[in-house]
Amino acid sequence: MRKLLFLALISSPLFAEEVAKAGGSDKALFYGLLALASGLAIGLAALGTGIGMGHAVRGTQEGIARNPNAGGRLQTIMFIGLAFIETLALYALFVVIVLLFTGTVSGKVG
Repeated sequence: MRKLLFLALISSPLFAEEVAKAGGSDKALFYGLLALASGLAIGLAALGTGIGMGHAVRGTQEGIARNPNAGGRLQTIMFIGLAFIETLALYALFVVIVLLFTGTVSGKVG
């Protein structure tokens, strides 16, 4: 898996050079790499928030197992924390949508 990822990361500049030599459109390459980076950003955001949520739920369950009387308070705090964690993923999605569809990166705005 690591070798495949390594080859994918190394091969993109090589293909970009071939397209530039062939007189291809730089705009197509730019938008292709922008779409690839956007997908990677959303994937990393989802991975990070998933890990964070897992840790939050695990910690809450351990706390409830140690002190069952505090279960309601711990769950309330956990749900508030999960909402903040999920908001981070939504912010990443919002940033990617803005970059893809508003034209700010390509210089069309302004």
